[in-house]
Amino acid sequence: MVRTYHERLIEVIQLNAHDINIGIERMSNEIAKVSEQGNTVWVIGNGGSASNAEHFETDLAYLRQNNLTSYPVVSALTANSALISATSNDISYKELFGVMLKRKGKANDYLIAISASGNSKNILNAIVQAKSQGIRTFSLLGFNGGKAKIISDDSLVVLTNIGEYGIVEDVHLSILHAVSLEILRKISN
Repeated sequence: MVRTYHERLIEVIQLNAHDINIGIERMSNEIAKVSEQGNTVWVIGNGGSASNAEHFETDLAYLRQNNLTSYPVVSALTANSALISATSNDISYKELFGVMLKRKGKANDYLIAISASGNSKNILNAIVQAKSQGIRTFSLLGFNGGKAKIISDDSLVVLTNIGEYGIVEDVHLSILHAVSLEILRKISN
């Protein structure tokens, strides 16, 4: 089973390699641009994608270099359990990320939505809210992209069979690591 999983992981990466490379370039260019302007990169996701969002925030905020003069301003909206539980309880989990963006986001910020299915209501509502505020949206998706692919300004879909959550989450994390390295290269020059 383990061998089969890793064989499938390699197969998915190979099948999507061209689109992954293009997506990494577009995403890193946009993050660099947003960072140069002093705007914020917001990252959201549910479950394993929430973990990837927080991991990505750490990678971008730290970038493993001490000699940089600036770092991207990045925030995973998944990281404040008190705010998440209060908003979900008092308003709605479907509106969670949209409410947080409405209160924190500004025009010319950048939202990265991470979702295997691309159909989670709180992700879709956040994309709609972000666009209404002039926040550009990028969705990192799996399966067939779902509705998020249609409503996002830009997206990268890791095409897989529906239900291959682990595969999608692993490929997404590798993409986010590659974007972090590309951002480091861009701001080190």
